Amino acid sequence: VVARVENSVRLAENVPKDVCRVGESGISNPQTVLRLREEGGFRGFLMGEQFMKQADPGVALAEFISKL
Repeated sequence: VVARVENSVRLAENVPKDVCRVGESGISNPQTVLRLREEGGFRGFLMGEQFMKQADPGVALAEFISKL
């Protein structure tokens, strides 16, 4: 995961500042979202699998968001 975050932050440097940066794939930790926001300027995140694996996806999402 660390390598993917590093690559995302590095690649984000080539994206114009006025373009919405979206992080995707394998995000399962709120700290990853925070890092992508802070270091890469990401404002959108595609995260489905992490929550769909849970017995109650809504509760899992609420818990995730509370950690942000």
